[in-house]
Parts: sequence; C-alpha cells; structure tokens
Amino acid sequence: MSAAIETSNPEALIPLNEAYAQVMAYSLTSLRNGNLNPEQLAKSAYEETSFGQVTVDSYGVTSGMRVAVISPAEEEISRWRDLLNRFYVALQPFKDALDGVKNLQNEVVEVKTKKEDRLAAIEEELRGDPKYHNIDENYQRSRQRYNDFRDKYKNRSATMFCKTWPYPILLFLVLLTECFVNYHSFNMFWGVPAVALGTTIILGILLALAAHLHGELIKQWSNLFAPSRSSAERWGAWRMFGISTAALAIVLGFTGWARWAAAIESIHGQDVGSVLGDIGIVQVNPMRDVFISLIANVGAWMVGVIISYAGHDPDPEYMVITKQFQGHQKAWEKMQAVMKSRRQQVIAAADKEIEDKDNAVKTRLGSVKTQMDMSTQVEIRNESIMHDWRQSVQVAGEVYRDNIVKASVANKGQVTLVDKETGRNITPFDYKNMNLNLRAAV
Repeated sequence: MSAAIETSNPEALIPLNEAYAQVMAYSLTSLRNGNLNPEQLAKSAYEETSFGQVTVDSYGVTSGMRVAVISPAEEEISRWRDLLNRFYVALQPFKDALDGVKNLQNEVVEVKTKKEDRLAAIEEELRGDPKYHNIDENYQRSRQRYNDFRDKYKNRSATMFCKTWPYPILLFLVLLTECFVNYHSFNMFWGVPAVALGTTIILGILLALAAHLHGELIKQWSNLFAPSRSSAERWGAWRMFGISTAALAIVLGFTGWARWAAAIESIHGQDVGSVLGDIGIVQVNPMRDVFISLIANVGAWMVGVIISYAGHDPDPEYMVITKQFQGHQKAWEKMQAVMKSRRQQVIAAADKEIEDKDNAVKTRLGSVKTQMDMSTQVEIRNESIMHDWRQSVQVAGEVYRDNIVKASVANKGQVTLVDKETGRNITPFDYKNMNLNLRAAV
C-alpha cells in the first residue's frame, strides 16, 4: 500500500514511507512455509521420539516443540516488532501533531459520554419523582389496554367525534332549530314572550338530549344489550332509552298541544263578522298546523339522532379506554415536558462543544492526515499479524503433538511420554487429550 504525503518536512517522509512499506509488505508466509511447515514439524517430532523419552510440561509442550515451534515463532515475531519499531521511530517527528489530534478526538468522545450521562441523570431524577411514577404507571397501563382494543378491532381507531368540540355545537344548532320551530306557537299559547322563550329553550334541550341518547343507544345497541352484559347493565341501558323516549314524547306532546291551542285561539279571534266577508281572513286548520309542527320537531330530532349516531363508537368500552388513554398520555407528556428544557440545554451545550472540537480536529488533521491514516493502518496490520501468528503457532503445535502421538503409538514400548510436573508416565491418548496452551508457553 502506498501513500503520497505532502508536508513541510520532506526529509522525515523518506524513512517513514520506507518503514510503512516494509510493515505493510510483511507476512508470515516464510514462517509457515519454513520452520512451521508440516513436513519439517513431522521430522522434528520423530527426531525427538528417537531418544526414547519425551517430557511434557504443564502447557502440553515438549522440549523438541520449544525448539521446533516456539523458538522460530519467537524469532519471527521479533522481526515483526523490529519493523514496527522502525515505523514508530520514523513517525516520531509527527508525534506531537498526531497526539494533539488524538487528544481532541478523545475529548470529543468524552464530551459525548458526559452528555449521555447527564441526560440519563435527568431521566433518573424524573423517574424518582413519585408523582411522575404514578402518572407513568397509569399511562403504561392505559396504553396497554388501548393497544389491546386496537388489536381486537384490527388497528381501527375508536370513533370519538362526540368527545370533540364540534359535536356540542351541532347539537346546539339542533336545539336552536327547535326553538325557531316552536317559539311562535308558545308565544301565542302563553301570551308572555319571556315564558314562551323559557319553555322553548327547555323543550329544545330535552329534544337535543333525547336525540343524543337515542343516537348513542342505537349505535351501541348490540354491545349494550349483548347476552354477555349483566342484567343490571342491560336494565341501565333500557332505563336510559326510556328516559330519552319519555323526553321526546314530552316535547312532541306539549308542542302539538300548544300548536293546537294556538290554532284554536286564532280561529276564535276570527269569529267576529266583517263587512268584507272572508276577505283578509287567514284560514286556520288545527290538524294541519299540528301535523306540520310535529313533522318539524321530529325532523329536528332525527338530525340530532344522525349526528349522535355518527359521533359514537359501536363499543362504549373502546371509547372509555381511548378517553382514559388520551388523558393519561396528555399528563405523561406534560411531565416529560418538565425536563425538556433541561435536556435541550444539555444537548445544545454538548453539541456546541463537540462541534468546536470537531472543527479543531479537522484543522489539525489537515497537516498530518496521511500520517494518521498510516498509523491507523499499521495498528490494524499489527492486530492481523498477531492474530495470524498466534493461530499459526497453535496449529504448528497441534501438528507437532499429533506426530509425537503417532510415533509413540507406532513404536509402542520404545517411546515413553513423561509428565514433567509429576514424573509419571502418560499414555499417547492422554497426551492427545491434554490442553495445548502455546499462547501461555510462548
């Protein structure tokens, strides 16, 4: 791997480039193909067994293995370390600049860590508040129940229009329409505008409430009167239906009677004879007027029923759960907002410091970026070489031991394996099953 370097100190680059090239060109091929090749290891193992006795230490290593495997491996790794030392010596003129960049990078990491710690401390402080704990517990419980209902209804949201502000406004318009329909009749009936207005408002409220309850009961009928409901729950639903129906009957009955009385009064007022005969006299039909009045009142009630029907969900429990969840979620978010400003302050301060240090890193790195890349590549190369070296030594040790075992089995009675620690003889199979720890033996 080559690297083109531009710097104000070109004399220092020549040995650095040479040392870098040697480090990146190094490999363990010569070791694996030389002293640690299987044929050479087999030859060395058989030579050791030719003495008749093989001593094995606690690591599973024999004297011959130290000569044939460990010594060449140590010599090879010494050559590698010499190459590394040459590179780091050549890198020395740039060390101060590189250390400055690394220190700034470490400071960036430290600032990020402190930021996370401070945010965690704020969160812990919030969770330590008993009030927040209760709110959080209620929120988690209601959210779980809400999610259960959403799963039950295949992710369908509950119809909650009746809980929003346009709904009462629409019912108020129904009430207002009812007042427009009945005020004239009540005024003629009572003869006192204030009483007529009060009566109109009261009956308008009754009709709007009746429409609201009828629409809700019709929409939720299959749930409210389901067999799974208790008798008390079904009786409560029937009671509400009876009350709303009675309210509707009162409105229709009183408005019909008032319209009839007003019509009769109009007829009596026109009984006085006139020289003009029937000219200028409005013909009054009580039955027609009452019928038209009742149709108008029923129409206003049906509009209210339709609005209520569209504004309610078929499952009343889903509406209750949704309302609870929304309330608990609002309280939870309010508690979260308590610490929001503190979090933002910590994040903003840390991000500003990180940005400043990152800019400083970029500025300093500009003059030694190639050297920094070289150093990083060499560190990666070192890790790779050391890993391959340890693996090669272990594999070579396994091969050497296998040849010792084969020779011991083939020359049974002529080769003795001895445990160095205890002085006792061990079988080839015992040696084969020993843990061969060359990493510790090197």
